[in-house]
Amino acid sequence: MDNSTYVALSQLTALERQLDVTANNIANANSNGFKAARVLFESYLQQDDASASGEGTNYLIDRGSYLDDAPGALVQTGNALDMALTGQGWFAYELADGRTAYGRDGSFVLDAQGRMVTASGAQVLDAGGAPLNIPPEFASTVSISADGVIFSTEGGVLGQVGVFTLPDRQSLSRTGGGMFLPEDGNAQLVPDDTGTQILQGAVESSNVQAVSEVTRLIDIQQAYQHALNLVSSEDDLKKEMLSRIGQTS
Repeated sequence: MDNSTYVALSQLTALERQLDVTANNIANANSNGFKAARVLFESYLQQDDASASGEGTNYLIDRGSYLDDAPGALVQTGNALDMALTGQGWFAYELADGRTAYGRDGSFVLDAQGRMVTASGAQVLDAGGAPLNIPPEFASTVSISADGVIFSTEGGVLGQVGVFTLPDRQSLSRTGGGMFLPEDGNAQLVPDDTGTQILQGAVESSNVQAVSEVTRLIDIQQAYQHALNLVSSEDDLKKEMLSRIGQTS
């Protein structure tokens, strides 16, 4: 294959990656607390052996993805146990397998044992990193302060919701429900010190802009088709060349 075909193939590989990321963003446009992902690309210049002027061939390289941590819109729900974070802090959850994950989904309920959990069943952790429990009889009457203290006029102080600093983004991997897991499985919970506040009776929606993502998806598909056409054109030219060589020999 000549250089133009390799360039087109490098673009196709990068576009496939961007297509997967964009499709996942669109699929989570209605997921509470979801943070969109963005793809990083880099141009790699391979200099021609015979060129002394720095000219060469540019290839497209996928350098990974990063988290778009822009806040999502706050939606009032009126549910006493729902919470939205206003700031840079994150909730922490204990998953069914015992691992600790981070997330911004504050749509919480109590299970039969009085544990505060997400819709997927992950347990919400308190300020000390332990699962948060509330007596079910107080669930509908609790008040939650801006710093996460849960109070009931009948039961007094019932606990405090943990708000933590998100670790190095490069050490995290995505899991279901808009949550993030440390790759080594060990989460060192560090209390947030940036002034993040909790808003009771609201949730943070996904920060995915559906219209923008759909437009991006269309652009990716068009670029992908253009790269495919380039590969196909190069292939047709080679076939025609070989056919003419065969006719003249």
